[in-house]
Amino acid sequence: MLLLIHALLMPPLFYAISSTAERTMKDIFIDDVRNFAQIFVDRFERLDPGANEQRIVELLDSAILSGRGNYAAIEIGSRTVASSLMTVQDTGLFQEDFAFGENDDDVYFLSLPVPHLAEPAVLKLGYDEAPIREDIEAVRRTLIYVLSAYLLMTLLVAGVMSSTIVSPLRWLQKASRAISSGDVDRELKPGSGLEEISALSEDLETMRRNLVGINERLKNEIAEREQVEADRRHLEGQVQHHQRLRSLGTLAGGVAHEFNNVLQPMVLYLELAVEDIPADSPVAENLKRVQELANRAKGLSQQILTFSRHDSDPRLVEQSLAPIAEEALTMIRALLPATVELRTDIDHGSSRVNCAPEQIQQLLVNLCNNAYQALSEASGRISVTLHDAQVSEEMANRYPHLDAAQYVVVEVRDTGRGMDPATQERIFEPFFTTQEVGKGTGLGLSVVHGIVERHDGEIVVESEPGKGTRFSVYLPSVGSDERSR
Repeated sequence: MLLLIHALLMPPLFYAISSTAERTMKDIFIDDVRNFAQIFVDRFERLDPGANEQRIVELLDSAILSGRGNYAAIEIGSRTVASSLMTVQDTGLFQEDFAFGENDDDVYFLSLPVPHLAEPAVLKLGYDEAPIREDIEAVRRTLIYVLSAYLLMTLLVAGVMSSTIVSPLRWLQKASRAISSGDVDRELKPGSGLEEISALSEDLETMRRNLVGINERLKNEIAEREQVEADRRHLEGQVQHHQRLRSLGTLAGGVAHEFNNVLQPMVLYLELAVEDIPADSPVAENLKRVQELANRAKGLSQQILTFSRHDSDPRLVEQSLAPIAEEALTMIRALLPATVELRTDIDHGSSRVNCAPEQIQQLLVNLCNNAYQALSEASGRISVTLHDAQVSEEMANRYPHLDAAQYVVVEVRDTGRGMDPATQERIFEPFFTTQEVGKGTGLGLSVVHGIVERHDGEIVVESEPGKGTRFSVYLPSVGSDERSR
């Protein structure tokens, strides 16, 4: 692995160093050439405007003789004056270079304007690039020698490490695999001069000896645990079977309880009618109430059938909740004992909603019945309110079924014992109840939750132990332009 890493790193390392060195040497060459050329521009600027051509040729000759130059000429107006060290053919070789090595002629040509002469003038110089190229190649060769020596040293170090560290570790690995395959009598004592590896092998050998002594006991314990696990799964299956049977029985009792919530006031009104009707008095009003309650019982029966078939789309009607709530509260007052105070605040001007009236009445009855069961010693106060409310963006972010829009809110508050957070998390689970056996089915709030979901609403619970509970049911009002559903 170490050799592979070095083999992968060597090419980019060589390229990075050689490229940096090449770029640096080229930049230095170009800077030197331009500085040198600027010196001659200054010399030509200091010439007397009437200087003869011989003086100009001497300056051009010095540009070639004093450095690496091999081309020197100056254009003055329409004529060209070249160095005497050049041939006529050489003067036609000039090609302006803007980078080192351009035009593949091994000469770096540059031109500079020369002000202050009698006529416009341009100095043209050329410098040999071959020495710089040779220096670059020398740097590359030196770099190859250095990296090759480094790689050789790495090979030597890797060989030493392999003989002193890797070989004993591989022997330990091979022996460990043999032991794990069942050869528990194989000893873990590799020959190594490293103290750390010797200590590791001694520790492993001690562990092996300890494990060999308890191997049989472990086999027996595993067999016993497998038998215990099989027995436990069998018992769990029996318990789950009994729990399913008990759940079915609880469901049947809950259905009977919901029917009684509607049938009991029907019987009460029948009794009132029998006691209060004189022989010659009409019975139309009481019979009308009986008929209404019978229809409600029929609607509840249909709900139970719909729930059992998982077909829970009710027929929604646009109307106000106020008369529905008043009718439900009339029935609730008749069911509550005199020791319970029922306070109501119904806003008859509240917005209209799309709802199933019989389900809204059932929702109120179940919430009030739950509040009554939460009261201590069947005494206390239950408050029912109905009003419009604007849901804020903050509240809509906390409850996924709410939007920042107009809602009609039905609130049922009691002064009962309240609930802790753990209980609040489970109150809408079917069959969950905090009542004693026989005093509650745990279906009331689950039915409420289902009704609220069918009406695209949300139910918010606020409660603390000893401080009562408030259920707030949010139902979307009709015609809200802000709703996104």
